[in-house]
Amino acid sequence: MGKDLVWTYLLLINAGSFLLMGFDKLSAKVDYERVPEMFFFLISLAGGFVGVVVGMLVFHHKTSKTSFQLKITAAAILAAFILGFLILR
Repeated sequence: MGKDLVWTYLLLINAGSFLLMGFDKLSAKVDYERVPEMFFFLISLAGGFVGVVVGMLVFHHKTSKTSFQLKITAAAILAAFILGFLILR
């Protein structure tokens, strides 16, 4: 897998995860169907953890939910190992 492809993938998945956090915040405000937390965990594990964290800070969403933050942190650590392997090899 080429490094350019990995960076493009990371850009797209993080942009998408950021927008998804905004969508979930809006959904919470208008009492609409929410995005399951497991989806945020999986998208973080797939490399979108930066977008999720930035989305949390920008949209002030799920910032007081410790269990969510721990799941995202665990996913970020696992994803960092995987991405490090892909980028450095």
